[in-house]
Amino acid sequence: MKYTIDRIEEGIAVCEDSNGNHINIQLSLLPENVKEGDVISAGDSGFAVCREETDERRRQMADRQRSIFKKRT
Repeated sequence: MKYTIDRIEEGIAVCEDSNGNHINIQLSLLPENVKEGDVISAGDSGFAVCREETDERRRQMADRQRSIFKKRT
């Protein structure tokens, strides 16, 4: 299962799955240096950051923001 880290609060990562459901995961169970917006996957050995998918989603969001602000000017 894959999740996107929505926010980090008081040692808890609030994560969202592809259906919009939220779960809370103890930050201590996640890889070091995870941050909001990272895509993580759950496997037999714990959680891992999906670096390529995270980077692609960040590119898509940056493109959307540029598109929105371009329309305003």
